[in-house]
Amino acid sequence: MKENSIRRAVREGRAALGTGLKEFASRGVPWIIEEAGFDYCAIDHEHGAFDMETIANLASWFQATNVTAIVRIHKSFAHLIPGILDQGIMGIQVSEVETAQEARAIVRLAKYPPIGNRGISGQRPHTGYKSYGARHATEYAPWANENIIICPSIESLEGLENVEEIAAVEGIDMIAYGHSDLSAQLGVYRPRAPDFQGGGAPSFRLRCLTRASAATLNL
Repeated sequence: MKENSIRRAVREGRAALGTGLKEFASRGVPWIIEEAGFDYCAIDHEHGAFDMETIANLASWFQATNVTAIVRIHKSFAHLIPGILDQGIMGIQVSEVETAQEARAIVRLAKYPPIGNRGISGQRPHTGYKSYGARHATEYAPWANENIIICPSIESLEGLENVEEIAAVEGIDMIAYGHSDLSAQLGVYRPRAPDFQGGGAPSFRLRCLTRASAATLNL
């Protein structure tokens, strides 16, 4: 089973370098991303043009590289998480998470028991089409619970207020923040605007980063 390169980077004491994918889905893309030196790639289901079949193809092609593929999905499509992970995707970034209750619901979909309630499906891409049978609970499921990353994205003022509680939910590995949406809620609509970046006083962007960074990195 493939190692999660994000976790590997953290163990090595360095930041994981990632990129995003919104437009292109040819079979050569994963190798180009690997050659560029990235550890992971976030396939954007929320703003990109990727359906489940395209995500499945990309997941298989990424499996042939050292790059970890994760999928960025809006919370309103959270019901797709188990099927996405069954394609061999190794992480989920869920946008606009605002409460610990929403975070727990995501964990239930993405993690196997006893942490979550993800359904078991053998002989699929995520297992390399191997049938674990009765060994699924003792071999694949613990590996998946340890290696698959769950990352809520904080993109609202409510989410920012609740970020510590969200990060404390068992099964949450890391926190992202959506600077564009947060700046829009301030009426700025430009993440690089002075009102967002800040001048003499601590900037809103810095406060976002500080709260998100202090909240969690459970890798």
